[in-house]
Amino acid sequence: MIRLDHHLLSWELFCLNFGEIVHPSRFQHKAIDVIEKCCGHLLAVVLMARALKRVQFDFSVWEHACYMLSLQHNRSQMVDRVLCNTLAFILGRHSDSAHECLKYCAFYMERKEMDKDDLIQEWIKHALINKFDEGEKIVGDLVIAFLLDSFDDQNGNSVRSAFLLDSFDDQNGNSVRIRDEIREVLVNSHFLYKGGKGLSRAPKYEAWEVAFEIHLMNNKFSELPNCPNCPQLCTLFLQNNCFLRAIPPLFFQHMPMLQILELSHTKIRSLPYSLSGLAQLQRLLLRGCKLLMELPPEVGELHNLKAFDFEGTEIIRLPVEVGKLTNLTSLKMSFYGDTDDRWKDDQYYSSRIIPQNVVCNLLQLEELIIDVSPDDKRWNSNVKDIVEEVCQLDRLNTLQIYLPEVLLLNELWKNLSSSSSANISGMHFRFTVGSHMKRIISCVPLDVEAKFGEQERYLRYVNGEYFPIEIEKILGEATAFFLDCHSTATSLSEFGIGTMKNLKCCVLAECDEIQTIVDADVNMHLSLESLEYLNVYYMKNLKSMWKGKFQWGALSCLKVLALYTCPQLTTIFTSNMISSLRNLEELVVEDCPKIESLITIHNHNYAIATLDFPKLKKMSLHYLPRLVSISYGLIVLPKLEWMSLYNCPSLKTLYPEEVQSKDLLTITGEAKWWEELKWNDSESFGPPNLDAIFVPIYWDKDLTTQLAEINVQHQARMQETEPSQQPAGPGDSLKAPAVEDKTRSKQKQVA
Repeated sequence: MIRLDHHLLSWELFCLNFGEIVHPSRFQHKAIDVIEKCCGHLLAVVLMARALKRVQFDFSVWEHACYMLSLQHNRSQMVDRVLCNTLAFILGRHSDSAHECLKYCAFYMERKEMDKDDLIQEWIKHALINKFDEGEKIVGDLVIAFLLDSFDDQNGNSVRSAFLLDSFDDQNGNSVRIRDEIREVLVNSHFLYKGGKGLSRAPKYEAWEVAFEIHLMNNKFSELPNCPNCPQLCTLFLQNNCFLRAIPPLFFQHMPMLQILELSHTKIRSLPYSLSGLAQLQRLLLRGCKLLMELPPEVGELHNLKAFDFEGTEIIRLPVEVGKLTNLTSLKMSFYGDTDDRWKDDQYYSSRIIPQNVVCNLLQLEELIIDVSPDDKRWNSNVKDIVEEVCQLDRLNTLQIYLPEVLLLNELWKNLSSSSSANISGMHFRFTVGSHMKRIISCVPLDVEAKFGEQERYLRYVNGEYFPIEIEKILGEATAFFLDCHSTATSLSEFGIGTMKNLKCCVLAECDEIQTIVDADVNMHLSLESLEYLNVYYMKNLKSMWKGKFQWGALSCLKVLALYTCPQLTTIFTSNMISSLRNLEELVVEDCPKIESLITIHNHNYAIATLDFPKLKKMSLHYLPRLVSISYGLIVLPKLEWMSLYNCPSLKTLYPEEVQSKDLLTITGEAKWWEELKWNDSESFGPPNLDAIFVPIYWDKDLTTQLAEINVQHQARMQETEPSQQPAGPGDSLKAPAVEDKTRSKQKQVA
């Protein structure tokens, strides 16, 4: 039983239910923010910790949690604001069925425990759910979320410990009961959750009048009520309604308490003038509204607005009235790329994307994202002024910006470094530097671009020449580096690779002069010891991964290595490199026509001990016409789960050592190749039955599509064979801050 006078500190209670957090500092800070907004309410702390544990480290969800906890209410009879806000956040992340089932418990369950099976039967009787299994899952989820208490019928005691141990296996009781505090809030508050119901019409006026929170996302309606009366509505979620094209002019007229408005990924073209009446609005989210091209001047009346997000829109220019939003702490903007004079006769046209003295007036900004087209003439002609204004924002800790010239990066970094409030080592930045035109087709896959964009501190250097000291300085702090179309670099080492102590993600694309990734003759410092992801694309002169003496400890954190379309590449691994790659989990080599083996032996007279990749799970080798052997049996792959071999016509023999993993669930390749494949002779190993896990790839179908489908099957096999071994989320542990298929088939021929 959690009591408000419990002696445990809120932080300790949070960690007890979430798990210790050893993760980037922004999650520690956000966890502290969540706890502070719980205002000492220990039940709220427990509920939030368990809810956030479900999403692990999705920062946007943590931010939303903080905003929800901050909501103010217009009802004097509201018994518990904090708990109401907490439940609003949690229930919004559960299914509508789970919400309706919990409401049933609040209104109809007596103030004592009820047999779990009986409760599920009641839910089915009242058409809240359809199947008993569904009810069991909902009960389990609600118990884990601490919304229901689980009891042992034999003695009537809760199966939880009195002090709420961090175990989530507390759903084994035969009976459940809803907590009194949660019952009271649910009975006295009104939540309208109709998200994802496929509604072709929005709810009637009556439903809007009593709602505190409304979820109508992912539906099919195209119209909203003209002027609903919503005196106590605090949050309104309308995102992902792809048929919603317009908002009635008076729609927001009677929503005095609205604080969160989510309209992302709708087809709206404009915002109504009644928006100006939302005096309490704190978050306005218009992300991905691709038909929205203008913002009305009324946005300037939203004086309490703290977060404004219109990334992914087609806004032509920022209204000067945005400069009046002096309480903004987060501003995320996207602008339509203007490459010609088509908008000059438009009333909203301006030679500036962002009016002068707007950015510098938003002194509370902590996060600023400006997404522009690199070929927008207006941005290129005014970016220097914008940089000067950005340099005046002392509270800034997150910045994304495109800088056509390296000199602008120097000015920006110098000013940020000299700011008394800025902490450069902890600042999150996303800088794209260098003049370039927007590509119609990029050689880098979208998922890789997205992963790169998730990094906290990244630098993308485009169409560069030589090696500016400004770039090297930034790389000393960066966690991700994208080198795109550099014209003179022959290796990554020329960028001061010894200073890249924090680099975790590196993408190299279309750098025609690069011959090796690391040149130890250029830089003798320990190289890339923190690097986890290395993706290389279209490098026409790349010959090797490493040149010179290999440094022990280099690449020791590397998890993923992907090499695409490198026509001159001959050497990937040498024997002295492999012992350092103990953490490699995935290897992709595609369209590298000179590769004969993954491992290159320089001295054939020297005996080579058997090597291994102890953590390698996925290996994909495609379009390698000269590939004769994966490793000549020198590399053991004890944890391999996935092996994809396609269009490797010279690969006629596999070594048993390469497929002896007990975890191997999928092998892909052409059926004819598989039928003709032979095993190299081995005295110590008889090849296992592998036909059962072989999946053919067809030449007349798209390879990427086939592999995606096979991967779905592979993931299903993994869940069937190892349901209890799920990968842990990053940072399972926020330290408290200082405050075989059974079918038999013939074995393959042994050569």
